[in-house]
Amino acid sequence: MNCFNEIQHRITYGDNLYSLAVYYNTTVEEILLMNRNINPYNLRIGDILRICPNTNERVNKKMCITQNAMNLSDEMNTLWEQHVFWTRLFLISVSENLKDLEETEKRLLRNPADIANIYRRYYGNDVAQKIQNLLTEHLKIGGDLIVALKNKDNAKAQELNKKWYKNADEIAEFLSSINPYYNKQELQQMLYEHLALTTEEVKARLRGDYKADIEAFDKVEKEALKMASYFTRGIWKQFRDMF
Repeated sequence: MNCFNEIQHRITYGDNLYSLAVYYNTTVEEILLMNRNINPYNLRIGDILRICPNTNERVNKKMCITQNAMNLSDEMNTLWEQHVFWTRLFLISVSENLKDLEETEKRLLRNPADIANIYRRYYGNDVAQKIQNLLTEHLKIGGDLIVALKNKDNAKAQELNKKWYKNADEIAEFLSSINPYYNKQELQQMLYEHLALTTEEVKARLRGDYKADIEAFDKVEKEALKMASYFTRGIWKQFRDMF
């Protein structure tokens, strides 16, 4: 199939062939023709689809995803992948007493600034700094919780767990205040799920159940990409003229 304006679409949470066909003003059949190796009933987050959008001038331009929009999606996905990936490496370093712990923690704590820099482009320095502070607190509390669980300090772990969920509430509150397409309750639900799945991963790792540990991380990764997609779509909608 010849296509002179082919784009590459990275699958995000909620995508399906019908919605993509509508979005790009094409058909499910044409998408399948360009992607013969995909399973249409099992699209995986992060996979790339080749799509040939219909660029007929009569098509409403708002239906088309621009390269700028795709770049934002890729960047947000990458940084949230790194968020859970480096958290996992920190967990492994703590649980196995590895010598790379200090450097791994330093790399993990770069992530809040990287995510905040996305928001800086749209909301300015003050909002970006607040997001960086909240996400840094999120990671530091989580790191302390991992250590407390490893040391079987249940009282400390309970205290940190309460602080972790309070921080999640603060993140949901702040993000919903800057973007009308970020719903506070939806954000809370996603962040709570993120914390619960991460705790499941941590506990499995610390008890040496590596099969459950890996299965839990798969869930953590999928849920992180779901959040990344939500954050991206909120920015798209609020700043649609920039895309």
